[in-house]
Amino acid sequence: MSAQVFPSANGNGGSGGAPNGIPSSSATSSKSTAEDGRSRSTATNSNNNAPSSTSSNDTKHICSRFLKKRAPDIYGQRHAIESSKCISDSLRLLERELWKLPEEKKSGIEQASVLCPEIFEAKEHRLLFLRCEQFNVDLAALRMANYWIRRIELFGSKAFTPFSIAESKEKDGHELSMGFLRLLPETDGTGRCNIFIDPSVLEDNTYNDESMVRAAWYTLHAALEEYDSTQQKGIVFLVYLRNTYVRHFDRSLVTLLANSIRGTLPVRVSAIHIFHAPYLFEVLFDVVSLLLGERLTKRMKMYSGEDEAIHDQLEDFGILPSRLPKELGGSLEFDQDRWIRERENEGK
Repeated sequence: MSAQVFPSANGNGGSGGAPNGIPSSSATSSKSTAEDGRSRSTATNSNNNAPSSTSSNDTKHICSRFLKKRAPDIYGQRHAIESSKCISDSLRLLERELWKLPEEKKSGIEQASVLCPEIFEAKEHRLLFLRCEQFNVDLAALRMANYWIRRIELFGSKAFTPFSIAESKEKDGHELSMGFLRLLPETDGTGRCNIFIDPSVLEDNTYNDESMVRAAWYTLHAALEEYDSTQQKGIVFLVYLRNTYVRHFDRSLVTLLANSIRGTLPVRVSAIHIFHAPYLFEVLFDVVSLLLGERLTKRMKMYSGEDEAIHDQLEDFGILPSRLPKELGGSLEFDQDRWIRERENEGK
């Protein structure tokens, strides 16, 4: 039996297809020029100090006049060519846009600028948001402002210190060790980190939703900090649903996680590969789509069938069986507690 793509809720998709605009792995030559609904540069300005603009659905965005992008990749995403001029000009524009935001959006960045300027003003920190938003500076500024508001809500005074596994263990150790989100080693063939999600780990476990979200924040930050290529190209989620039942669907948790990713964390989602979705998922598809939003829903690709057939499709996306956990027929033996110990030993 070969791997197949389930029809989407609106009837689109089918065997060998890719719902919601994701390129089919069996037809990789058909690459979309759309990039997450975002735009390509459409205008330049004769003033050397003035920004250019990009447009998306008639919405203008601010970007450096030095911004250029590569051709779309296998996921239909375009990536900035990060010249020194583009980076320095984008950082200058970002500083300006941050303080032009409405007052209600500036509460987090105002606190961060005073209480942890070494984090807030760091070039590496600001690049996270520029890369996530493809160097559309106004979008990066808004995401950064939302990020600091939510970071302070979640972590309190600890928001103003660097994330560490020791701090995460102290407050959210149980939720972190559950491994609801697991960061797989290294990057795939496209330079992206892979995050494995198995909702069945929630079985017979009590947990706090906000602790789970904080654990997810730590895991996603670990992915971003390990590899610049993940910041530039994005993250791929591998969602394993074979042993998932309706009791594992925690709407509150899904909502909190989705809200953290949409417009808040500097995480660029390249794809959400979903494996062995039960009938339950078809029933809940509209609910899940609503929670994830249109952009993330368009990044979903579903698989069923034998492991070998699924492996063949994933190889088109640079994900080899050697990188897959045993749940997906791969050879990777992943131990969440060992991962935590290793990061603690490395002071991360």
